[in-house]
Amino acid sequence: MLIMKKGNKLWFFLIYLAFGLYFINYHFQFLQIPDSVTKVDSWIIFVGGILVIIGGINYLRASRNNA
Repeated sequence: MLIMKKGNKLWFFLIYLAFGLYFINYHFQFLQIPDSVTKVDSWIIFVGGILVIIGGINYLRASRNNA
């Protein structure tokens, strides 16, 4: 059983947010990403980034409701 503290919940949300921003950056090319990393279709990564951000927001909201 995993017991999460309030500080840990924020860290997990920030990890979700970082991955989501990375995936969105892949599609719009705000920052240059090496070609060895970019072998996957850009639309799949774009949608995945949005879903990761939504999942992070829902994770943060659910943890506030349980506290």
